[in-house]
Amino acid sequence: MHVIIVGGGADGAFLASRLISEGENVSVIESDPARAAVLRGRLDALIVTGNGANPSVQRRAGASKAELLLAMSDNDGVNVLASETARSLGVPRTVVRLENPEVRSVISSMGIEAVVDPREVVARQLVRLVDRPGLSDWFQFGDGAITVIGGLVGPDSPLIGKRLADVRSSLVGWDFVISTIVRDDRTLVSTGDTVVEVFDKVLVAVPTRDESRAGELIGLRTEKIDRVIVVGGGRAAEVTANLIRDDGKQVILMHSDAERAREIAERNARFEVVIADATDPASLSSLAVGKGDAVVALTRDDAINILSCLIGKALGASMTVARYNRLDLFDLITTPGVDAGVSSEVAAANEVLRFVRRGSYVSAVSFMTGDVEAVEIELEAGVPAVGKTIGELDRPDGMVVGGLLRAGEPIVPRGATRFAEGDRVVVFAMPQATAAVEKLFTV
Repeated sequence: MHVIIVGGGADGAFLASRLISEGENVSVIESDPARAAVLRGRLDALIVTGNGANPSVQRRAGASKAELLLAMSDNDGVNVLASETARSLGVPRTVVRLENPEVRSVISSMGIEAVVDPREVVARQLVRLVDRPGLSDWFQFGDGAITVIGGLVGPDSPLIGKRLADVRSSLVGWDFVISTIVRDDRTLVSTGDTVVEVFDKVLVAVPTRDESRAGELIGLRTEKIDRVIVVGGGRAAEVTANLIRDDGKQVILMHSDAERAREIAERNARFEVVIADATDPASLSSLAVGKGDAVVALTRDDAINILSCLIGKALGASMTVARYNRLDLFDLITTPGVDAGVSSEVAAANEVLRFVRRGSYVSAVSFMTGDVEAVEIELEAGVPAVGKTIGELDRPDGMVVGGLLRAGEPIVPRGATRFAEGDRVVVFAMPQATAAVEKLFTV
């Protein structure tokens, strides 16, 4: 598939990298010449410098052969116009990033296939994570019947030092699949012989009814969160504060810029706004941060976010979450002081990948934990996997079957599990295995 991405900022660049690693043909349009030069050195893609809404620029990016245009720039107006231009040039599908709710309300008749808002997606993810302290990832598949959780293996986990096959055989009444492990900045695809170590970052797939058991398995200690301190003054912080307040929790937003903090306070009477520097221990200490509190740091500065979380945890906060603007830091910096991480780049990819994957693909998710994607695929007649067991498949390196849904019932797969037409299969895949997964599970 040939895909044009308008906007080579953080979201667009991450999405381009992801699609390129999976074998897609990608062109990126970037208006800033300096940024375009950087992208040429980093991406194996056609980089076009210019206005993404300009027809001649889109033609240079390959609009005549493009199947999809993703308008991911920071400018809502440019994104909408880029979509209109693409459709006029014959590009059949467009997905647009929009953050202004007023703009979203007037574009329904413009032929745009979908609208994504990464900041809002991050905020909704944070609501889920705050309700599940200790998790780094939480997603559901199979109409909610299968849950995937990510977390740091704690020192009390019964997994430590044991083969995964031995752990699974010892369980009574339930089962799980650990798909991947991040250890020392490396993503490992698990097998039955894999031995888990303390502070590994793992992704675990289980039937939703066993989610709490899976949390206990990796050594999570959960505490109820009553109050959330949101650090930051951008749109992600403000939207998050409002959604967490809607969830019934007390919210305090902390920002160091007095003028910006006052603007937020004037718009939002339902939560308190404090003018303070969260990296000064006295600031969080003055709020008596402790058990039952969560510190959620969402600034554009990774150092501020990580340090705010470390201070919050040192003061006794039950949960800390940092926004990572540089995604490579999440797997590189392993510290018990930061319980979870979020990224607008990953959020944008998750919203867009489901439109890149069509046909029998039901959903697609990239995770904070490791360079892995999970796809949910409904098996059709004639698919190579139908009628075969997992053990009989010619499975590529970097692929794990994490679960399947059959007639509404979740099944934890094993080597003898046989695929049937109509099954909805959840498959974890490293980028290099994506093409092989498509060959096995789609027509």
